[in-house]
Amino acid sequence: MSYADLSVVNCDRKVLLEKIGLAVKLGYEVIAIDIVHTPMKNVTKKKKKQKESSSQSTDGMVKACSLKLTEEELKNLQVDSKRIKILSRVTLNVTDSEQLQHLMLPEIQEFDIVAVRPTSSEIFVKAAKYTNLDIIQLEMEKSIKIITPGGLSEGMQKGIHFEIQYSPAIRDSSVKRYLISNSQLLASFSKSKNIIISSGSERAIEQRGPHDVANLGLLFGLNEAQAKNAVTRSCRSVLLHAEERRALKAAVALSSGDLPDDQKWVKDKLSEIHSEESTEGSSPKKRKVE
Repeated sequence: MSYADLSVVNCDRKVLLEKIGLAVKLGYEVIAIDIVHTPMKNVTKKKKKQKESSSQSTDGMVKACSLKLTEEELKNLQVDSKRIKILSRVTLNVTDSEQLQHLMLPEIQEFDIVAVRPTSSEIFVKAAKYTNLDIIQLEMEKSIKIITPGGLSEGMQKGIHFEIQYSPAIRDSSVKRYLISNSQLLASFSKSKNIIISSGSERAIEQRGPHDVANLGLLFGLNEAQAKNAVTRSCRSVLLHAEERRALKAAVALSSGDLPDDQKWVKDKLSEIHSEESTEGSSPKKRKVE
């Protein structure tokens, strides 16, 4: 089972490549580059087709395509692109429930992983109702109680996973107590299900190996198997949920005739399957007539 760190915070390219290189050396095979973005409160309507090819959207958010590593960067890092998976992720820092509407924007849904960081229990409950969301990142480093059993239950039913990030405790030892107590509360309310542990690293020095992270999981109220799952199986479940989200988006776009150029193959493949089914269905009838 592959080890995953689903939150390596995007930053200066040189520092980012250093963090990815270290993550690979530590044993991670799935790494998500994380854009942390605070959306505007007023959601403006976007045009269906934008002619601009800028690397940033109108409100300053970096686009998912700009996070891809070039062949030269992969070569310099000595990363095997067939073995190591580098993903794009966006984390919306939500301070007002109105900002959750940004989850519907195409620019957000283009990311491999979509996450929300709620700043209140009210926003937490509302975020858990969304289906086009993969992760809820919990603000564990403060004394504010955001987690609610009702929100957890609804989110889990939708396949949403809940993330604990350990790097804040490395940057500031004073938050360690809050991180541990809040994580134990999450484990208790969720019965240790749908929990992932990520670094949220801003610098390479904050990263830890997967076995060390699993050991941290024991402090967070998980047993040995659950702690290992938090960096393996549960992360894989997040990726499967994300794939289903993108497939649903493609299906909706296909039915409305608004499928992007890079996903036209979906329509062609469905037409091919339909044609094969029609041919197979008509063959027995012809033999019966003969």
